[in-house]
Amino acid sequence: MLQQRHQGKNKTELIILLIQLLAYLILLSCGVTLFAKWVFGYNLLHQLRPSSLHRSFPPHGMYLNNDDGHKYKDNDERIRMEFPFLQASKIYEIPDAMPHIGDKSDEYAKLRKHVDSLTLPDVSQRFSFDPMVMQHTNSDQVSYDIYDCPDTPPEGYPFDWTLLDVLKAWPPDDPTPRPKLFQGLCIFDYTKDYDKALAYRDEELPFVVVNDPQVQEAVKRWNAPGYMESMLKGVKHRTEYSKNNHFLYWNAPNPRHNKKQQHPNGLPDWKPPTEMMRMPYLEWLEHANVTEDELGPDKPHWYYRLIGCGETGPTGKCDAGSSEYLFDELPFFQPKPSLYIVEPEKQKGIHCRFGMKGVIAENHFDGSRNAIAVLGGERRYILAHPNQCDHLALLPKGHPSARHSAVDWSDPDLEAYPEFQLARGNEVVLQPGDVMYLPTDWFHYIISLSLNFQCNTRSGITDTYKGPIHQCGF
Repeated sequence: MLQQRHQGKNKTELIILLIQLLAYLILLSCGVTLFAKWVFGYNLLHQLRPSSLHRSFPPHGMYLNNDDGHKYKDNDERIRMEFPFLQASKIYEIPDAMPHIGDKSDEYAKLRKHVDSLTLPDVSQRFSFDPMVMQHTNSDQVSYDIYDCPDTPPEGYPFDWTLLDVLKAWPPDDPTPRPKLFQGLCIFDYTKDYDKALAYRDEELPFVVVNDPQVQEAVKRWNAPGYMESMLKGVKHRTEYSKNNHFLYWNAPNPRHNKKQQHPNGLPDWKPPTEMMRMPYLEWLEHANVTEDELGPDKPHWYYRLIGCGETGPTGKCDAGSSEYLFDELPFFQPKPSLYIVEPEKQKGIHCRFGMKGVIAENHFDGSRNAIAVLGGERRYILAHPNQCDHLALLPKGHPSARHSAVDWSDPDLEAYPEFQLARGNEVVLQPGDVMYLPTDWFHYIISLSLNFQCNTRSGITDTYKGPIHQCGF
């Protein structure tokens, strides 16, 4: 009997010891997690969250370099060494937030806590298009299915057509969608065609990505009733006004700051093609969200712009009323290696442009890689390869609107610009949830088919297409 009691006592002590050991392990795990948050600025369990749906991605090259030439083993080390971590709100931990950028205010945390608790409906795309038949007029081009592209880019990709044919089939001043598109860009499903998309990106070729889970979540939020008003509040943001539907970028000449930038053709009577101002979101929306009888190419149009500084100024120093929450709203555009971000250390913020129906942004090229996401509404992009530079009649270096075409694509003057007849290109319509990768120096002409939200970010420069661009004087 005494022996049985002794054995029972030993079992009890063993159970107590196991419970104590388990409690110790739990406390140790919590301690390690808290230590990691303090040192590294993120939760070790972050990669296990359902919201963390993006793939891990290797850095561009073996090391990342900052402007001083220092080398880092990875992007996390670069961030830890170059940026102080910001004090995050204790109200709510924003999913996928980065420790050194973003909106850390209690007000934004409350907004996100509320909207993230909701089950938001999917946002359906309104239009479907059939691609034009790829008829061979160039011996260096082959046809392909844009919805089932080969693993590596086909010869002559992307397929193009005569730009005059593209513009004639769907005149830019008419935002009414047509059933067919002169589309040469491949459509890649993020969940199925990731490796394909990466192969095209590594070749510095344009393509479109659909079905990206993080992009879809942002689309749901931005189309939720009242969300944009709550997020943007009454802050005044950059707004551009045009007396018609054409918006030509310009940078006013200032010889005191840049002696090379002179008045176009030496004419002192140059005037800005649009007016710049600032206004709150709801005021812009009142101008932009009008009835069909108030729309038309000769009616006033308004363009709205948000800027998130990110690493160029984590506390919003790059722009008055900066929108740092863009780095929380659009985690797929955060400065870390991904399908859209090639060189995160060279990112220059996130820029969003809200377009009124009918707005046209004139043809131009940008000197860096570009990733473009449409989060609401629709936009039509007409694209041209950098090798078309000689045919596009670009305004010269030093002009306030340099890099932009002098040709009015809605009514081309072929007597003044006969070379435009030789220009080739293709088109694509981006709808909510679509992301387009556009390499350095590719030309794009943009038409807003409805009131829309578009955001883009840039990540470094490639000299793949510098040859034809240099020949054009840039």
